[in-house]
Amino acid sequence: MRPEELPLLFQALAREFADVTGMSVAATGSLARGDHRTGPGGEVVSNLDLVHVVADRADAPDARAVVGRVMRRISDAFRIETTSTIALLPAFRSAGHAHYRMSMRPEWFCDGLGLGPAAFDPPGRADGGPLAALAWALQPVPYYLAKATALDPSTNLAKARRHARRLADRFGLAEVRDGLDDLPRALRDVIAGHGLTPLDSTARYLDTPTHPAIAQVVRDAVFVEAMGLASADSMIVMLPSAPLPAAPLRSAALRSAAPATVPRASVPHASVPLSAVPLPSVPN
Repeated sequence: MRPEELPLLFQALAREFADVTGMSVAATGSLARGDHRTGPGGEVVSNLDLVHVVADRADAPDARAVVGRVMRRISDAFRIETTSTIALLPAFRSAGHAHYRMSMRPEWFCDGLGLGPAAFDPPGRADGGPLAALAWALQPVPYYLAKATALDPSTNLAKARRHARRLADRFGLAEVRDGLDDLPRALRDVIAGHGLTPLDSTARYLDTPTHPAIAQVVRDAVFVEAMGLASADSMIVMLPSAPLPAAPLRSAALRSAAPATVPRASVPHASVPLSAVPLPSVPN
């Protein structure tokens, strides 16, 4: 997909979700922010990230089926990898400082839950207390440190350090800036020095940073904090169907009650490879 096609992509998403009920859908991540990456030929190489908010856990399976069908068409038509995450409304409301909330494009493709434009407002001081922003800002560092224990250590350690530098610059944390070679210790110093109650994902990592399953434990904790669901229940990844040419995008409305014939391969559920799981809406 070329950058000049982005307006067409967002128009297509608005058409596809126009008549969907029972969820609210918005774009987040680098395409929503406008700081997406491009390849040597000028093509967009960043993923399309969407968040789909549903009222409660019972609505998640139907939402996954609907999202799987829509995003298959979008991914094939625009030749782009898409990552959709299902978020439960209580988690969405309590995660005002989460990265995907801070990156959302201020427009609903559909707003079946009636969340309105106020959902895009930046969080206020009352959203979790004065230290909430710092607790959420720590989250990417242990996420990538944990991921490095299971996949591509050099790349994920570099990502952890990059987010640590951003954290240090944003909050003026000298202990983090000076502690890039021992980030677990730097995180503990921040938590102790500020009397901070860390997010569960951060606490789980720092409790057992070398546990063999720590990458899985932390990624699920991150998704539960931000989305209210474990990663395999929240995330739907779509790759373009490589053997097929991009088909014209149809604008037929899709209702929230999905047909029973949705291919299981289009809606991965039981297991999502660690390599396919980014931290929601944090740019690589």
